[in-house]
Amino acid sequence: MKRARHLLAALAALALTAALLALGTSPTAAAPSTASRAAPKGHGTCTATAPGSGPARHGPAWTCTQQGPVSAQDLARVRAHVTAAPRDGAGALCASSEPVDVVSTRHAYCVRHNIVYALVSPDGQVIGTADLTVVAASEPSPTSTRWQESISVLAGAMSPTIPAMKVSLRSDCTQCIAGPPAWGGGYIELHQGEEDHTGTLSYDSTVRGGGLSQRTQISYQSEVVSTGANPVTSPQNWAGPSLRCDGQVGLYPGCIVTGHLAQVTISKSLYGAAAVAYEWAQNNLTNGRLGTEKKPLTRDADDKMADKRRYYSCKAPPKPFEGDPSVRDDSCDEFPFAKSREGGTIGSMCTEIVPRNVGGVWSVTVVRDEPVAPCIRAHVPKDENTGAGGQLGRDVQSERILDGEAYQVVITP
Repeated sequence: MKRARHLLAALAALALTAALLALGTSPTAAAPSTASRAAPKGHGTCTATAPGSGPARHGPAWTCTQQGPVSAQDLARVRAHVTAAPRDGAGALCASSEPVDVVSTRHAYCVRHNIVYALVSPDGQVIGTADLTVVAASEPSPTSTRWQESISVLAGAMSPTIPAMKVSLRSDCTQCIAGPPAWGGGYIELHQGEEDHTGTLSYDSTVRGGGLSQRTQISYQSEVVSTGANPVTSPQNWAGPSLRCDGQVGLYPGCIVTGHLAQVTISKSLYGAAAVAYEWAQNNLTNGRLGTEKKPLTRDADDKMADKRRYYSCKAPPKPFEGDPSVRDDSCDEFPFAKSREGGTIGSMCTEIVPRNVGGVWSVTVVRDEPVAPCIRAHVPKDENTGAGGQLGRDVQSERILDGEAYQVVITP
């Protein structure tokens, strides 16, 4: 009787197996799998762990990546990394405590981005995390359409369930050709507290001259994986800086970082009375702080219009400029500049001044004060006048100031 019962049980099992095979299903697949469950919420992008993988053997059913703005802890780690680096350009930007991903000037940028990797159990509990901070720093050239980023990855805290992390990084850009992924498209491996500074990403704008001007937006995509796990790709691109490349200024095309007002810098030590005259105008004209950040000038690339404005300010009646014999090689210098759209006011409406240096101390004498004057014309030695104009031209090129673009005039000692 017992033998008959065993025989019937075996036959029943064989019948069930045959039925499952007929349906195209294996006996082990009849149970619900992790992949059929909804991904846990609140952990970013999650992927089910493969059966038999490293994480699956330790209990997690999901590996998740969550990307977000850098935290104060991330920034402290980045600042510690760049402490020994030169405190200018991209290095100083990376050390900024400003809690944003992208910190930039017109000629440099630093991207600091946080990635949190998590192992999640079948019931949605986090059983392990790892923090990574990716840093991309660059100083694009105003005379080249090609630039390169230095990539660093800093590993923060890691749970005991995550012995190490692997990460890969690539980038893309609009109106631009992005180079190969960092580390040749492979992974680097980091343990808690370790850093890697060997990565690079490169770009080449499609601008080659001919008066073109294009904006390019950089974006990044990372792939992170715990040791022994399958890669988890984040589908969200995280944004980097925006650059403008053009072939409209100077002999060579080049690039600047957008979102920053161009600056023309005039030094008192180099250009003497001219720089003092511009500074006096910014501080004393009744229309207030012209050529500053709040009231910038506007570049006009038309040389014929500049000649006309210069004539109106210095030679036009009823009060044309007359040289002062007490000023060495006296010349008429105007502010706002003749090469700005704000220049060209009739000189009789401008306040007229004489900047003088006596014993190393500058003073300004007003020789004709015009009520509500929107401009000045100054008695300036010709070499200082010409030198300041040359500096304006050089800064137009190094700042890549387009025709019609605003800029501020910064006076330095």
